Amino acid sequence: MLPTPAQESALANVLRRFFRAYRYAPISPAHGLIRRICRSLVGQHQRIRLRNGLRLEIDLASEVQQTLFWFDGDYEPQLEWAIRELLPVGATCVDCGANCGYIGLLARRFRHSPVWFIEPHPRLAETIRRNVELNGWAGSCQVIEAAASDEAGETTLFESAHKDGSHSLEANWSDASSPGARSEIRVRRDRLPGLLGDSADLRHIGLLKVDAEGHDFAVLRGLGDWLNPARIGMVYVELSEAREAGFAMLDRAGFAGFGQPVRSQRQLRRTTRNLREGRPGVLFEPLDWSHPNPAETLWLPKDGPAARHLTFLAKMGS
Repeated sequence: MLPTPAQESALANVLRRFFRAYRYAPISPAHGLIRRICRSLVGQHQRIRLRNGLRLEIDLASEVQQTLFWFDGDYEPQLEWAIRELLPVGATCVDCGANCGYIGLLARRFRHSPVWFIEPHPRLAETIRRNVELNGWAGSCQVIEAAASDEAGETTLFESAHKDGSHSLEANWSDASSPGARSEIRVRRDRLPGLLGDSADLRHIGLLKVDAEGHDFAVLRGLGDWLNPARIGMVYVELSEAREAGFAMLDRAGFAGFGQPVRSQRQLRRTTRNLREGRPGVLFEPLDWSHPNPAETLWLPKDGPAARHLTFLAKMGS
C-alpha cells in the first residue's frame, strides 16, 4: 500500500507547473534532463490535483504515474476527447487493464459514469482503490483485482522491471522475458462477462477500454456474445498483437474502426484544443488497416451517430 502524504506538496506543484510550461514552450530542449533535476527535489510518493480536477496519489517510480504527474494529466488526450464528446452522460465505463485507473476516473469525472476497473496487479489495484476514495467515488466505482482473458482460472502475470504499465500475461511482452528482469506473480483471470457479472449497470457498456499489454485479442475473444453494438457503445483497444484478427472480429461484430493520424505530441495538443474551441481538427479517421500506427483504435457501431460524426470531422479536417 502506498503511504499517504499528509498534504499536497507546494514545491511539487510549483515544479510540475514549471516543467509543463517549459515542455510546451516554442524552444524546449533537454526535457529529460530538466525532469530529472525536478524529480530529485521531490519525494517518490505524491498527492496531487490535476488541471482537470482529478485528485491522484502518485508513485513517481511508475512510468505512467510519473507522466501524469509531470504533464498534469496530459495523457492520451485523444481518448480524453472521445470520452468528453462521445460517451453519453451516465453511461457505464469498463477500464480493462486500468493501471492506476486514470481513464476510468476521467469517465467518472466528465460523464458521471459508473466505472468498473479491471486490474490484475495487486499494487496497481490498490492504487486505483486509493484514487477512487480520494475523489469520493467509492459508491459508483468497482475495482476487480483480476486479469481479463478468454478463459478462467489462475495464471502467471509477468512483471516488467522497468515499466509499471507493461505487466502482462504474455511471457514475451516488453522486458518481462529478459534474463534477470522478470518476476512472476499468480493472479486470477476470467472472461470479462465472468468478471463483471450481471449488474444492471452492465446491461449496456458505454465505453470498454482494453489495454492488456499484448493480451488484448484474448480479452476481445473472451467477450463472446457481449461483443456487439447492442451491448457496447464504444471500444478503445490497443491491438499490438493479432491486429488483423482483432480488427476482423470487431468488423464482423458490427463496429466501424477509427485510427489516429500520426502526429507529434505538440500537434496532438493543438488539434485537441482546436476541436474544443469549435475549429476543424482530426483526432480519429476511418481506419485504414495498413495505417502506419493503427495499434490504438476506436470502434463505434457502424452507421451510428458517433461514427458519422467522426467521419464528418475527418472530411472537414482533411
